[in-house]
Amino acid sequence: MRTLTLLLALVLLPGCIVFDKKSEAVSFHHFEAAAGAPTKAQPLIHLPRASLPASVRRPAVVLLTPGSQVLIDDAHRWTASLDRLVAETIARHLTREAGCPTAVETPDAPHLTLILECERFEVVGERQAALTIRYRLERADGSAVAGGTSACVEPMAKLDAPAFVAAQSRNLGKVGRAIAETVRALPASQFPSR
Repeated sequence: MRTLTLLLALVLLPGCIVFDKKSEAVSFHHFEAAAGAPTKAQPLIHLPRASLPASVRRPAVVLLTPGSQVLIDDAHRWTASLDRLVAETIARHLTREAGCPTAVETPDAPHLTLILECERFEVVGERQAALTIRYRLERADGSAVAGGTSACVEPMAKLDAPAFVAAQSRNLGKVGRAIAETVRALPASQFPSR
């Protein structure tokens, strides 16, 4: 009886396994940003998830190209949700460039909140990645402390997901530096306190 059960399992189980060649070739992407340690205690900056255009909020890398063409490559996916990846990448750049501590989860300590609204995350021209982010630093009561807009364009080696991710990584570095300049210009009187 035991031999019969084993024989049946060996015959039936291979039929249950699905071989999906696409799943074997999936690449996962994130943005490059070197981590840095805070060099000062204030201001602590909280970065919630970034607001993104609905067309790019997918697990797969989406390339919005000129002429309203949308290229979705399911073989190239994000390692996490894109709105979280953008916020985490800006946080790393901000810590390294401005020296201030950052948090992507709401901290208990007094903090400023950095609102990120991505207006452009697409391909423009022949092979260029465009990124436009409007940012606003707010106090706990929602009042604005400072803000601005950063628009960047970086060339892509070719029109594919890995080149797009690399170019947007460089764009996010530029945005991080622009926000760091805004933070460094803040007078200490703008820092939150208990």
